[in-house]
Amino acid sequence: MAPREADRNLGVVIGGARGIGLAVGRYLLRDGWQIVVADLDPPEAEKPGGAEVRGNAASALHYIRTDIADSASVDGLAAKVQAMGGPVCGLVNAAGYNRHRAVSDIDDATWQELLDVHLGGVIRACRAFHPILRESQGAVVNFSSIGARIGRPRRAPYGAAKAGIEAFTRTLAIEWAADGIRVNAVAPGIVDTRMIRENIERGLVDPDSLCRNIPLGRFGEPAEIAEAAAFLLSDRASYVTGQTLAVDGGVLANGAW
Repeated sequence: MAPREADRNLGVVIGGARGIGLAVGRYLLRDGWQIVVADLDPPEAEKPGGAEVRGNAASALHYIRTDIADSASVDGLAAKVQAMGGPVCGLVNAAGYNRHRAVSDIDDATWQELLDVHLGGVIRACRAFHPILRESQGAVVNFSSIGARIGRPRRAPYGAAKAGIEAFTRTLAIEWAADGIRVNAVAPGIVDTRMIRENIERGLVDPDSLCRNIPLGRFGEPAEIAEAAAFLLSDRASYVTGQTLAVDGGVLANGAW
């Protein structure tokens, strides 16, 4: 996907410091976007010893420290991005993490924390960037998960929050259609990120068992998820809104988790 000829797209990737969010930022950089990464920490590849994949000479990556659980921080991010001057044509909400606990062992603080970061963070970001995206008639891509549609033990708050993101995406797409803003979501399956590798090492997940339930027989790559997000941001998806695109190797179609 290339930026429109009339302007140089500016995109904001919230949760873009690592994992799938980082892959989305890299993909967009290669296609000539300017990217603002909003996260609590700088992008992994920007730390000493990292190796960022840069785009062409006109592209740039910027980092703004942001706490998506704090409305003032998110509003401040929107103000800083707007001050950069370019049309903000894309907002990607990719922040998130999980706590593997049985429902009976989850305290109120953990429930609230996960809901506040995942669902609350998406709501705050969309609300803060609405006036900016209205000017550019840009697009939003929120990140859900197959966990929104499949019950998996020890992941209840995560799944509930992701299901909320899908419902929010549908509603927002209807509300913002008159403003020319498209709103969609991506629901990744099992993706080969540092988080999944750490969970394998800790014995929280069994890779062989997971792959047996994936019709394509393997984990997804972050770049494959990034490509789906980039498509939804692009003019090629100009008639797509209110949808959640599952990029899961066939897990949801399989129905035998």
